[in-house]
Amino acid sequence: MEIEKQNAGDKGVGVDFRQGNASALPLRDGTFDFVICSAAFKNFSKPLTAMQEMYRVLKPGGTALIIDMNRNCTKEDIEQEIERTGIKGFDRWFVKLSFQTVLRSGAYTGEELEALIADTDFAGHEIKKGGIGFQVWMYKK
Repeated sequence: MEIEKQNAGDKGVGVDFRQGNASALPLRDGTFDFVICSAAFKNFSKPLTAMQEMYRVLKPGGTALIIDMNRNCTKEDIEQEIERTGIKGFDRWFVKLSFQTVLRSGAYTGEELEALIADTDFAGHEIKKGGIGFQVWMYKK
């Protein structure tokens, strides 16, 4: 977090950084218009509770976005992602191995995400698949 604070300060961007638990966000109800969770959702021990917290901290009409890996991505999808990034040498091998094993095994399928969302109060949602991952757009009334 200290690195991100420094980066924001260097760019002249005012950001209120807070550390907390995704299942118990240290924020008031209806705080945000938009909530984003990038490359972390697969690591949450209580994913449904985290989704409910996203809903809670959104203002009416707000949107939550989860960007994360798709467990059903193929080896070809992973290879294309690595090609796109231009990673070379040992880093390429290590990232590829990480995607194919630990990261993919912890990720969700589209069906699992649908089931989680069904147990929330979100008024609607859209799941967009692409490459190795998902964009999960969820909307609060």
